[in-house]
Parts: sequence; C-alpha cells; structure tokens
Amino acid sequence: MDSQRPEHDYAEDFSSERRRMPPPIRESAGLILATILLAVVYYHAGSPREAMFRWAGLNFLVLFGVPALLIKLVWRESLSSYGLRWGRARIWGKYILFFGLVLVPVLFAASYLPSLRSYYPIYEQARFELGARLLSVAVWGVYFFAWEFFFRGFLLSLLTLRYGAFAIIIQTVPFVMMHFAKPEVETFAAVIAGLALGVMCYHGKSFLGAWLLHWGAATLLDQLVIWHGPGP
Repeated sequence: MDSQRPEHDYAEDFSSERRRMPPPIRESAGLILATILLAVVYYHAGSPREAMFRWAGLNFLVLFGVPALLIKLVWRESLSSYGLRWGRARIWGKYILFFGLVLVPVLFAASYLPSLRSYYPIYEQARFELGARLLSVAVWGVYFFAWEFFFRGFLLSLLTLRYGAFAIIIQTVPFVMMHFAKPEVETFAAVIAGLALGVMCYHGKSFLGAWLLHWGAATLLDQLVIWHGPGP
C-alpha cells in the first residue's frame, strides 16, 4: 500500500493565527497617514530647482516632524524604537562598507548617462560656486535624514512587529513610487536601493546607516556630474 501524507491546510492555519492577533489598528493608521504625507510632499514641496530651502524644509517637516509627533505625543513611544539610535552599529557599518564599495564604480558609470547629467545637480548654482555646492550638500543631508527616518525608521519599524522581514518589501513600494518624477534609470535603481537599505536597517536596528549611505551616494553623484560637465 502507498502511504499518503495527510493534507495540510496552510490557509486555515494562517487564518487561525491571524484571528489570534490583535487588529492592525496602529499599522493601518500609520499607513494611511504615510500615504497622506507622501501626497502632501509630492504635490506641495515644490521644485528644489526653484526653491531649495522650501523643498527641503517641507520634506523635513512632513516626513520627519509629523511622524515624530505622532510617535511621541499620541503613541507615547520613544523615537529610538523607530530607528533613531545607534542600534547595531557594527552591523550597519559593515553594510555601509560593502554597499559603498559597490556604489562608487556604479555611480561613476551612471554619471555619464545623459538623463542623469541633465537632471543633476538639482541645485544648478552648485555647478559654478563652491559655497553653493557646500550648501547643496548640507541641504541633501537634511532631506535624506527625513526620508530615511520616514521609510527605514517609521514605516519599517511600524510594520516589522506584525510582518517581520516582509516589512522591507512593503516600505520599498512607496519609496520607489516617490522616484517616478526622476529619471527612469534612477526609479528602477530605487527598487534595489529600497530593498538594500531596508535589509541594512532591519538587521542594524537603526536608520542612521542608511541616511549616511544615501546622503553620501547623492553627494558623490552630484560631484561626478559636475566634474563631467552638463549633459546634452
């Protein structure tokens, strides 16, 4: 006689497990708020080419300030629970080293692409004045701090408790969508970047490494494009 293994209903097990979990009220509220905040930034931050300080300031206020107030005043939690801490610095430090070694040659090659050379640097005056270039670097730092807190701090931490590592994929989706107005090659690269930075922060328990890496990569690309000269 042939022995047969009893069928296992994984869907039923999953449904049973979900019934034992509390409703995802906080996660739902956080995702709805995140959607609204991203829409506000997309439609009202303006163009960094025309008003760089307004653009960076609104991004910082909306993507860092609002979630931070929600966490502190409504949820009564510490920002350190949402990645604003050193975390496992040795782990994310190794990720920075590895990703940095990969990014340098990739960005050097990408800086020759006409689409990127005509788009960067966003602050056009940085092509001609050292002071403007340094100012641009500082503004990028503020901007990416807000972005990395929002995606790899607020969203990733909010969703990790319920969804585990799958939260890395979830936060990557809106991150990529916010690149739709940028050159096509950068939007596709954002898929890889969103996943890679998500993995770094998930294991490193902090978004600070992603902030430094993202800021450094954007700064390097700007300098390479300026070095090559404007695109066609």
